[in-house]
Amino acid sequence: MGTTSIKLKNISLVALIFTLFTFASVYPVAAQQGVPIDRNSGVDIIAGPHNVTVVMVNQNLAAGFIQMALFITVADTGAIVPDARVIIMADNEGQDYEGWATALNSPADLERYDVRMNLGSTGEWKINVDVSSSLGQGGAEALTLEVPALNRYTSGSMVFFGIFAAMMLGVAYLFWSVKRNNRRKREVAQGES
Repeated sequence: MGTTSIKLKNISLVALIFTLFTFASVYPVAAQQGVPIDRNSGVDIIAGPHNVTVVMVNQNLAAGFIQMALFITVADTGAIVPDARVIIMADNEGQDYEGWATALNSPADLERYDVRMNLGSTGEWKINVDVSSSLGQGGAEALTLEVPALNRYTSGSMVFFGIFAAMMLGVAYLFWSVKRNNRRKREVAQGES
């Protein structure tokens, strides 16, 4: 009965690990596909002859990570601009940091341009959009984001340190119990001789 329960535990553990790896590899692919975005939740700006709607798709400002979708249309007519060159510039004046990224569109959705950026420091970041196409060029400030200072120790790190301390205590106990058993065996062997 003991080996059967061990085999069942091993099989269930392997199945769990396989499931986790399967979903972990599928999730990023699904996230990159054309996820529907509510354009009404975005910020509309005029960049020269272009109307740009900037929508935050994903953000983790504590880590300095942002992901945005930009929808570029002709400002006068509302027609899609599929061939625009879109550059996102991020500026942190308080820290003298600058960053930029190029927003790219896909053949599946010519109107949507996606961009991911890492903001390298804490503080207030101004996000500017610069669009150039056959219509012309224009730029404008789109957003202002506040990247907070990171908490060095969170509740998750305390749990990690607690588990690490428990593991070290377990290793110390094993080491001590092995030494104690070896000492008892030596004492028994010396008593018999």
